[in-house]
Amino acid sequence: MFSRLLNLIKNPNFNTTYIFARFKLVRSLSKYIKYFLKIFSKKNLHMGPIQKKNLILLRNKPIASALSYVEINKGINDILSQLKSNGLYEGFYLKKNVLNNLLLLSNNCILTHRGNKKSFKNLEEVNIFNKNNKNPCTIVDLINDKAEEISELDILIDEIARDKNLLSIADNYLGKVSKIYTRFTWSTVCDSDSKWRENEQTVYFHYDVHDFGFVYVFFYLSDCNQLSGAHEVILGSHNKKKMSHLIGPAKSDEKKLKTYYSKNSFKIIEGTSGHGFVEDTSAFHKAHAPIKKPRLALQIRYH
Repeated sequence: MFSRLLNLIKNPNFNTTYIFARFKLVRSLSKYIKYFLKIFSKKNLHMGPIQKKNLILLRNKPIASALSYVEINKGINDILSQLKSNGLYEGFYLKKNVLNNLLLLSNNCILTHRGNKKSFKNLEEVNIFNKNNKNPCTIVDLINDKAEEISELDILIDEIARDKNLLSIADNYLGKVSKIYTRFTWSTVCDSDSKWRENEQTVYFHYDVHDFGFVYVFFYLSDCNQLSGAHEVILGSHNKKKMSHLIGPAKSDEKKLKTYYSKNSFKIIEGTSGHGFVEDTSAFHKAHAPIKKPRLALQIRYH
């Protein structure tokens, strides 16, 4: 146990959040503090501007979009109940016109690799670069932070992230949403050894420790299954972890996890283009590396 604690302190991400946000009690306390502050604070009437940083879109003090961009097939209370117990609710769908517009705009995007900063005109160029390359681009981003102007794609992504139902779910789950981070990426099919892929993409089971309270909404923009980059989560693991999971790296060995959690807890999320889900990623989760087809996905993180 002491060696685990020492390794935790040595971690480059080491800070008070990285240590204490692992514990459910601390996250719950943070939620109720946010609820309390929301009751006694004035209603937010002014949003922060859209910002672009590190290939991510950021919005502070978000206000719900005027239009609806997402179809949801259950009431918010039912969604929150499943999210609290399982750490997951799936059953969101981007509206067809929104999906089509998003795909159309994505076709004209510069694609950027976060590591080597290389830019590509399209996915075909990425595939050419990756061919016979020992250091391929396993993920490329569509949000162009080199361009100072806010693009039509940036605006649409921001509007989706601020969809009134999504924002209401996140607000109720967290106590209050103060900022939104959004990332839009292609996960590519390429020949890379496991270590290289792991350096670029979280294809191993881990849990997130971004903050004392956060929740993700994911949308697949391409048809997605286990062979094309599907997401996998261990249901309920946001509420249940061994002490050795909490005192040590957030990454964990899959074989050991399968001895602790039931087989039915491992959920691979598959869906067609436009399929979405909300997840508390303090649960153990991972991405599957695409083998047959690349994956286009929108990831929205609420704090």
